[in-house]
Amino acid sequence: MNSKRIQDILKTVLSLALGVAIIWLLYRKTNLREVWEIASSAHFGIIASSLVFGLLGNYFRALRWELFLNSLGYRPKRESIVFATFGNYAVNFLLPRAGDLWRCGIVTKYDQIPFSKTFETFFVDKILDILAGVVLVIISLALYVDFFVSYFHQNPGFAENFTKLFTSVWLYLLLILISGGIFVMFFYFKENPLVKKVNKFLQVVQYDMVLIAKMKSKGKIIIYTVLAWLSFYVYFYICFYAFDFTKNLGPIIGWIVYAMSNVGAAAPVQGGVGTGHFMVISSLV
Repeated sequence: MNSKRIQDILKTVLSLALGVAIIWLLYRKTNLREVWEIASSAHFGIIASSLVFGLLGNYFRALRWELFLNSLGYRPKRESIVFATFGNYAVNFLLPRAGDLWRCGIVTKYDQIPFSKTFETFFVDKILDILAGVVLVIISLALYVDFFVSYFHQNPGFAENFTKLFTSVWLYLLLILISGGIFVMFFYFKENPLVKKVNKFLQVVQYDMVLIAKMKSKGKIIIYTVLAWLSFYVYFYICFYAFDFTKNLGPIIGWIVYAMSNVGAAAPVQGGVGTGHFMVISSLV
């Protein structure tokens, strides 16, 4: 077994272990019989119907990614784009963020598009989703400021961790070292063959980013982004009606909990397992 295979296995095991550990911490004092009774009383037809909106959200994401590839002059088959986007999230459950590379690789393989191009456009697509997630949290904050004040009051560890992160000397030392390393690499070793290749690649990326910035389908990009996030919200909120203890919660509460679940899903564990659960549970409590 080669070292790369061992590294992949270790990443999977460690990531799963982290997710399981978080789940255990959340449920260690929970009466499992009571959990089973609640789960068995759920309306599974409602949960099944919500999946339609989950698939719809991913379909809109696929259409948006297709537009980014079109802006670079590529015309991949739509079924390839949709299949790759759906598979992206399935693979992420096996290995965190591996689905992102798999998604690009599938389109490269079946549509003969250079991997660098699929990855560039995916990166732009991901940045757009991050920005949309930030907007989601800001809207939630505007709708219900009291909730966030209460949440951070009841979970002081979050505020403490953020404070420690941004006041840590090690963080700024790391940023200085990275910046210094980049400067040395491109200034003192600019004739190095590897550095030349990196520099050429960055120039191509810069050119492609200009093409994407000048694309004529910006309106469609915004529409697909809004439709995708609304679809995921409906997918999430419909499940509230599957349980008696959440069916009376309004759409604003659902929106806030949805925003918090996305914060948890950003953690580097399979599909946000554990972290997403924690954010949802702590938000509802």
